[in-house]
Amino acid sequence: MSQAPPHAQLALLPSFPGRCATCRHAQILTSKTSAFLRCGKSDDDPRFPRYPGLPVQRCAGWEGDC
Repeated sequence: MSQAPPHAQLALLPSFPGRCATCRHAQILTSKTSAFLRCGKSDDDPRFPRYPGLPVQRCAGWEGDC
């Protein structure tokens, strides 16, 4: 089971990710010059974009770490 990205990683993104900030499917990918938020839900369900436009306001696939 994955967890929502740590707050330190969220600061690497160019903008606040909105709903994805607390979603267990969100993954932060980084390189030397940039950072991207990747939706892990897209691996199993084509309705979800691999790299969603930020900030995400609503998402039917959101799952928090409850």
